[in-house]
Amino acid sequence: MLQTSRSLGHLAALAALAVLLLTANAFAYDDEKPHGFWHAEPGNIDYYVLVLGWSPTYCLHEGDARNDMQCDSEQSHDFVLHGLWPQYAKGWPEDCYKGERPWVPSAVIDEMRALMPSKELIIHEYRTHGTCTGLAPGAFYDVVRKAYDQVTIPAAFDDPKTQRFMSPENIESAFIAANDWLEPDMIAVTCRRGNLFDVRLCFSDALRPQACGANINQKRLCPLRRITVTKPQD
Repeated sequence: MLQTSRSLGHLAALAALAVLLLTANAFAYDDEKPHGFWHAEPGNIDYYVLVLGWSPTYCLHEGDARNDMQCDSEQSHDFVLHGLWPQYAKGWPEDCYKGERPWVPSAVIDEMRALMPSKELIIHEYRTHGTCTGLAPGAFYDVVRKAYDQVTIPAAFDDPKTQRFMSPENIESAFIAANDWLEPDMIAVTCRRGNLFDVRLCFSDALRPQACGANINQKRLCPLRRITVTKPQD
């Protein structure tokens, strides 16, 4: 009888330990998951990444097929504000809401249309990334604008009708030359199918420039020596 009680007590202890480990792992980094973290606490972040998308590449691979107004030949977009993404030192949160999808007021969308090319993008960016800041839509986009206003787009990218071939380092150097606060470890370039896709710049949660974390690794995001700075399709 005593042996049975000991066995039952041992099993109970193992069960409690298993529950504890499962609970801990629910908030731990998981290399098997594409998002790094799945159970994120809104507002608990380490830094931000400001993402500037190269519009001609987006239009070449996706936007033209969707008849996206961003790709209207009369618009001639170059770099556009894609979003501000909360990050962890390793991994990042996404979709930090439960139940119904968050609603972004029309007034907030209208205020952002001058900086972001479509209503759908504005809504998507808040649902996917903004919800992880713990901020309401209006407050989140205030933060986005403050980060974006700190960045000067290099003049060399003002004419997207001219196609060029550049290394990621050349593109980064152009941004560093145009922004005296920017250091090489605060910026990375991504590419898609050999074309410039976006530029990412890192800020602290107080919107001060800071070095990027492990997620923003240049060799992983674009390991090519030379990429095409695509021009819009005629």
